[in-house]
Amino acid sequence: MPPKDRLSPNDLRILSLLQRDGRASYAELGAAAGMSAPSAHERVKRLESRGIVHGYRAVVDAAASGYGVLAFSRIRQAPGTPTTDLTSDFATIPEIEDCHHVAGEADYLLKVRAADTLDLERVMRRIQGIRHVYTTETEIVFSTAFEGRPLALERETDEASEA
Repeated sequence: MPPKDRLSPNDLRILSLLQRDGRASYAELGAAAGMSAPSAHERVKRLESRGIVHGYRAVVDAAASGYGVLAFSRIRQAPGTPTTDLTSDFATIPEIEDCHHVAGEADYLLKVRAADTLDLERVMRRIQGIRHVYTTETEIVFSTAFEGRPLALERETDEASEA
């Protein structure tokens, strides 16, 4: 990042707190960063305008919301054919939580939520029906130790203070 675009230690502290609690008040953010609430508010607005903070959301428990099955599916397009961007096709399937275009044997890695295995089969058939999807390889998750961890911004703070 060019020097003027680098995140300051105060920006990193604010971002770390926002990742853990998106509803933190500007007074709480300011206290954590050693500044006033109005200064914290200005910093947050600047981080939003730079596209560093994309939004705020509630974290919903998938199983409690009726999506008890989590699966990851690797999607491949036909070998030897030009790669086609399938992201807009995948975006039409609401059970696909995350879509990553990847390097390696697969072209895409999808994170899929479903009510149960029968529902997962329905979703996978819909994915398999997309033109240019050649093969799918799906793994069902038994348990999740953690997910959605905040970025390790504190590490950057240590590096910034050493520079």
